[in-house]
Amino acid sequence: MRIDGTHKPWMIGTAAAIVLGAAVYIPYALKTTAPGGGTPIGLIFGSMALGLMIFAALLSLRKRFPIWRIGRARIWMRAHLWLGFLALPMVLYHAAFHARGGLTAVLMGLTVVVVASGIAGAWLQHTLPTRIFREVPFETIYDQIPVIRRQLVAEAEGHAADVTQRMAPATGPGATVVDTLMDLPTMENEIENFRQFFDNGVLPYLHRQGGRGSRFTNQDWVHGRFEELRRAFLPAAWTPLTAIEEICEEKRQLDRQRVLHQWLHGWLMVHLPISAALILLAIVHAIGALRY
Repeated sequence: MRIDGTHKPWMIGTAAAIVLGAAVYIPYALKTTAPGGGTPIGLIFGSMALGLMIFAALLSLRKRFPIWRIGRARIWMRAHLWLGFLALPMVLYHAAFHARGGLTAVLMGLTVVVVASGIAGAWLQHTLPTRIFREVPFETIYDQIPVIRRQLVAEAEGHAADVTQRMAPATGPGATVVDTLMDLPTMENEIENFRQFFDNGVLPYLHRQGGRGSRFTNQDWVHGRFEELRRAFLPAAWTPLTAIEEICEEKRQLDRQRVLHQWLHGWLMVHLPISAALILLAIVHAIGALRY
């Protein structure tokens, strides 16, 4: 969900509701000896806050049953964001900015956490898709990343075999004499260095999920290392060497996509359970207030 011009009416409406609530709360707080949730005005603010929380929670049901044609999904997302945010000032007006009692303090704290995590989630959903598009040109379907990683390993092994084949000395009749007469280098040391680099560096990096702690996550270092190999090898091996470098870059981008995807969805691990706890405790609080 991107924060664009379509959110402007929601932002204006939310701001107007906060100002209107303040216009009601300030005279009420000045004229009332002990403003709080038990007063008529406090109960109204509390009912509004609970209603906003329950409405925001309905988004989960809307997502679980997409065939329900009850409003467009984008409108539900905007309402969830802005009306969920509006619940915080309503809670503060309801409690008169004081946490009286343990449950009230917990509810106020949970409300702040839920709203803050919701704002963080909205920011991530607004910014990360652009970052993924910019930083991950090789973006693919997230669930297919392990499959593609295995394909990259197979491709890299094929290109590595091509490198050694192109640089290995000829073995046919008279090949040694021809190589000697033409002063062709044998390249045994270079080939051995490449094999060690590939077996001990490239392959482990391609096999592992993620690249944390690996020097192959540094694009400049990888490019410099392959530049050294290209300078040491004959032009015949440059094409498969470059292909292996591109495979390492694709793997680095897949790791980056995986991290950004986890950021984009990981915040829900905080937002959803705390939101559920908040609504449950708010209902308990409301029932208790009505009974006593």
